[in-house]
Amino acid sequence: MKKLSEMKTTFFNFLKIILGISLMILNTGIWINGLYIHREIGMDVILAVPLFIIGAFLLQSWYKTYGAAKTTKPQRWKFILSVLLINYLVLYFIYMIAEIIFSPAIDFLGIPGIILPLLLGLFITGSILTVRHEFYAGVFFIIWYFLVLFGQFRYAEILNRGPYIFIGIVIFIHGIFYIYYYFRIKPKE
Repeated sequence: MKKLSEMKTTFFNFLKIILGISLMILNTGIWINGLYIHREIGMDVILAVPLFIIGAFLLQSWYKTYGAAKTTKPQRWKFILSVLLINYLVLYFIYMIAEIIFSPAIDFLGIPGIILPLLLGLFITGSILTVRHEFYAGVFFIIWYFLVLFGQFRYAEILNRGPYIFIGIVIFIHGIFYIYYYFRIKPKE
């Protein structure tokens, strides 16, 4: 009886990882479809966000129960934040390539065009800082979102390039989670 219970647990853990990865791949496929194939209905990328969030939490559930040693709360938080960040990095890359290919040319050295490379720089810097400096990474992600808001509301050239406000809200929330992790979850050395 115990062996059957272990087999069920192993099967469900395997199912969690397969479903989690599959949902994230499906989300990426929806983004590619919306940004490259059917550009006229591009808002489907916003509706696909729950797919990768559910996928990430399925992976976290797998991570929580995987192996003999139980994971600690800070390890689980760091894992889920890392999984979400990897998703954002992939989706940001897909979005930037679509911007380069399909959007009208913009002067990246003039105002407002300089905002787009600045956003990319802030995002990459925040991503690098997540390894050891979670608080600063959270601050960079929040600054990134406020710069998105500024660019969207101030300059029509950026407003017409896409729904940055809606796409960026998840990165803003992610920044808040990094700050929360730093103050409430992360073990103090």
